[in-house]
Amino acid sequence: MSPFNFDQNELLTFFAVLVRFSVLCAVLPFLGDRIVPMTVKVLFSLVTTIALFPPLVRTGLVVPAQAAVWGESVIGIVRVVGLEALFGVLMGFTARLVFDAITFGSNLVGTFMGLSAATMFDPHHETQSQVIAEFYLALAMLIFLALDGHHLMLRAALDSYRWVSMGQVDLSGPFAARILELTATVIRYGLQLAAPVGIAVFALNVAFGVVARAMPQVNILVLSFAVTMIVGFLVMLITISDFNGAMAEVLSKIGDWMVSIARAVGNG
Repeated sequence: MSPFNFDQNELLTFFAVLVRFSVLCAVLPFLGDRIVPMTVKVLFSLVTTIALFPPLVRTGLVVPAQAAVWGESVIGIVRVVGLEALFGVLMGFTARLVFDAITFGSNLVGTFMGLSAATMFDPHHETQSQVIAEFYLALAMLIFLALDGHHLMLRAALDSYRWVSMGQVDLSGPFAARILELTATVIRYGLQLAAPVGIAVFALNVAFGVVARAMPQVNILVLSFAVTMIVGFLVMLITISDFNGAMAEVLSKIGDWMVSIARAVGNG
């Protein structure tokens, strides 16, 4: 296979691989954020496809000869390209679930501390998010890059062809159960992230209730705002090292989650 002399089947197969990688790159965390220019995303997807297409063909994970079957009609081409785009969305959505756990937990932390009104634009989710969530997300993204998480995602994208052949996405299998399982895991991780601040604030509110009953003249409502915020920041500072370790463990699972979804919808 010459890189400058594709036949029709090789060209159709290359385009299908490009669709999977380009849609995946458009949805993945960090690479798919709005702050990354569209030109960079397109060029990155094209370069990745050019680099990985020959190994995929050489190892038999992608067979250009099969394009003679599905590429003989417009309906066949649309079906395969559509399924490749759908699979790219599923893989990217799975990778984003890990960061959704961080967003969910950190938003709970901000709510516990009384900072639910302090919001700013989140370029990762393209919506308004609490300031505490932005701090945790920025820290998690640095940990993610330090762990070579982008390499884990690209490796999972390459390995996805071992489980999901081109145009062979099947959503009737264990896919729904796997998504529900990952969603439950996201909620569990988020609650674990918010637990230290939540427990401290709960204990503080109990103490405020006792003080309010013992000394009704004290304005607990005004006092609680400042004290709750200070206690929350102190707990965040004390537990920051534990947060780094927990996030390193969670973020390292991105590749495994993407492969598990590929197995759930694949034919391998």
